[in-house]
Amino acid sequence: MRLEKEHRRDELMEMLWRLEERHDLTLDTLREYAPDPVYGEYLQEFSGNGLLRIEGTRIVLSDHGRKMARGLVRRHRLAERLIVDVLGRDAKDTEKAACEYEHVLAPELETAICTLLGHPRTCPHGSNIPEGECCRESRHSVETTVISLDHLPVGHLARIVYLNCADQSRMNRLLNVGFVPGADIRLLQRRPTLVVKLDSAQVALEENVALDIRVVPKNQAA
Repeated sequence: MRLEKEHRRDELMEMLWRLEERHDLTLDTLREYAPDPVYGEYLQEFSGNGLLRIEGTRIVLSDHGRKMARGLVRRHRLAERLIVDVLGRDAKDTEKAACEYEHVLAPELETAICTLLGHPRTCPHGSNIPEGECCRESRHSVETTVISLDHLPVGHLARIVYLNCADQSRMNRLLNVGFVPGADIRLLQRRPTLVVKLDSAQVALEENVALDIRVVPKNQAA
């Protein structure tokens, strides 16, 4: 019962964030989308806890409230991307599962999933995913050092940063083989077939597959 209440409080915080995104965070709009009286009780609770304040008909999130709502929405939308991009589910089937995922994603797991997915900017439904610190660090890296695997000089070591696969089945195959963010990879030869060393194994790749693997040369890796 306590867990259910926590989940419903989280749902309300997410709803407040979504309404703020639409510049329509008012009591009337909230009642329209959340008519259950319990949400009114939670709203008063949030006001008392300093998460928000009510100014006439307007609801204004505090910095702390906005940070909390932002984190919940980020985890929810990352979970939706994970379910669609990695598990191959249809976008319309993600809501319930994403709600469960968002409550169990620890910060380090959230970062790992975001990195695995290539720091996506939108959820499967087109809504913005709030940016994380890992996204800002990645953007800086992309601007300066990230290259596709086929551009790595022969013999050089690199770290995999993310996979840029439009083909979901290809991404799944690469992940299963071990091409995961953070793994070290060395280019052994480019011709006649591109061959890399991944952990202790040698793997042959088609050149168009190597284009999808984005790396940072190891002497430049943080």
